[in-house]
Amino acid sequence: RYPASITKVMTLYIAFEEVAAGRLRLDESLRISRHAAGQAPSKLGLKPGARISVRDAFGVIATKRANDIAVALAEHVSGSEAAFARRMTETARRLGMMNSVFRNASGLPDPLHVTTARDI
Repeated sequence: RYPASITKVMTLYIAFEEVAAGRLRLDESLRISRHAAGQAPSKLGLKPGARISVRDAFGVIATKRANDIAVALAEHVSGSEAAFARRMTETARRLGMMNSVFRNASGLPDPLHVTTARDI
């Protein structure tokens, strides 16, 4: 199955790890890239170049499941969404999710972006 909602949980999980390690602060500002702004709905709809705090990003991802903000957070943490997705898959393995593969931070459909009921 495509892991849409579990992807948002994994995106937040990694960001929480970064906060706990002191590498990410809640008052830090995320910049919305053109790539992030171009995500399909559900999204907050910020324009490229706009900024949002990590704290606010957490709330928007958790409640609105905003794809654009999930991508902006991923880019901020790992430099690119692709690098963040690789980290998501590595984190999934560490957590025992052996059959999940993450290809993006939003959970938007990708044929290679999958999880299983057992992993969840």
